[in-house]
Amino acid sequence: MAARPRSGRNVDRAVMRLYGSVMPAHGCTLRRRLAAALAGLLLAAIMGGVPLAAAGSIAYIDGNEVWVSSFDGSRKERLSNGENEWRTVAAADNGRIIGERIEAGKISQLSRIQLWESNGQVISQGPLPSKTGWTSYVAPLSLDLTSDGVFAIYGYSGQTGLFPTASFEQGHYAILSDTKVNLEPIGQAGYTWPTTVGRRVVAANGSKVSVQAAESSNPFATTWNTILDTAGTGLELHRADVAATGKLVGFELTGDGLATQKVGVISINGIDAPATFPAAVDCYIPAAGKASDVTFSQDGTRIAWKDEQGVKIAGVPTTAADPCVFSSPPVVISATGRSPSIGGSDVATLRPAGPTPGPTPGPTPGPTPRTSLVVSVPTKGSAAALAGAKGLALKIRVPAAGKVTVTGSIAAKRLGLKGSKAIVVAIGSVRATKAGTVSVRLKLTKKAGKYRKRLKGATIVLRITQGGRTTTKSVKLR
Repeated sequence: MAARPRSGRNVDRAVMRLYGSVMPAHGCTLRRRLAAALAGLLLAAIMGGVPLAAAGSIAYIDGNEVWVSSFDGSRKERLSNGENEWRTVAAADNGRIIGERIEAGKISQLSRIQLWESNGQVISQGPLPSKTGWTSYVAPLSLDLTSDGVFAIYGYSGQTGLFPTASFEQGHYAILSDTKVNLEPIGQAGYTWPTTVGRRVVAANGSKVSVQAAESSNPFATTWNTILDTAGTGLELHRADVAATGKLVGFELTGDGLATQKVGVISINGIDAPATFPAAVDCYIPAAGKASDVTFSQDGTRIAWKDEQGVKIAGVPTTAADPCVFSSPPVVISATGRSPSIGGSDVATLRPAGPTPGPTPGPTPGPTPRTSLVVSVPTKGSAAALAGAKGLALKIRVPAAGKVTVTGSIAAKRLGLKGSKAIVVAIGSVRATKAGTVSVRLKLTKKAGKYRKRLKGATIVLRITQGGRTTTKSVKLR
């Protein structure tokens, strides 16, 4: 695997090597060349019609397609063209939107990304770049655009070598969002689940929410400051998002594999100083089940997230009351949506991708809708059954006909592996001919057979999907 740059000098050399085609060849120092190149890219974006400020909207995935909605959910446009393969999406402050998709059955290295202008026109599309040398590789683990839409940032987890001498690494990559001029990404290990504020990367470094230092003018910098340390929660830090105003941080915590997923919100006094306590805002979002994908509006007045009732948006909390008391009540943008990201595009100016109407707005927060998937696991569900020839029997109530797929994941640490990601160890599927209850046999994958002895007592997270509907359930194997 190629070595990753560690020092600022090495980063500059890497930037010059990889992005030299957009940088002046003579007449200034390497850092000034980088600054000139970035300024040129930004100027080109402005001259090309990219607005630096626009009406707000929320992008999300629904039915494996990319959608954009107004904040009240009254107007929606489908941005993708019916590929039905989209997994995640991110929106920039200037209105650009980037999405990642992968064909069914393909490995992560074959992921593709597409960049849309603020008016919905496609700018570029191509493979999701990665360094060479990985034995296995997963990305993106979080995806975001810088506020000007010039750079895309995404997390990765990779393995080099083979068991038992394999080595594992997690970190993030930075690339030009317009893939027509990309070569290899520039990455840093140890800083995971990235998002951005301005052009600076926000990432998890162990239990710490870290941001690139103030002098950074690009996402390749290697000096970091700590905003918040979540070690006292006893949970594992994943993704965090900082409001563009520098007043609020939203952070995602997990525990017991992925059985616990919650979002906290804390007020800060700018992104260049650590959070101080007591904080004016310090609370956890009152979510329905597991919460993730926290995102703020550009003016810092709205917060959105995904939980088991879908994609929601609300006014940000303004007090330390816990759970959070929102300044305006939550609105369900889509009961079957996921991967929300607030950006600057105006839904009214988007070019509709097709005549298909948008998903109807979801219900206000309350009981789980009847159209959701409901899974039942035998009380005697055991590790032995999962590892057996017949597999673990599941009953799933579905609201319509169509293929149902189930994956079962267990935390890497529980399997004796390094890293914080969950490993898919079991799969199952069935085709429902009508609404009602169907039976699925969840069976170990061939690769997971070597973990049989570690299954007993482990928590397996089941992800059940039918069309655009997805639900999860955690089960402790007896």
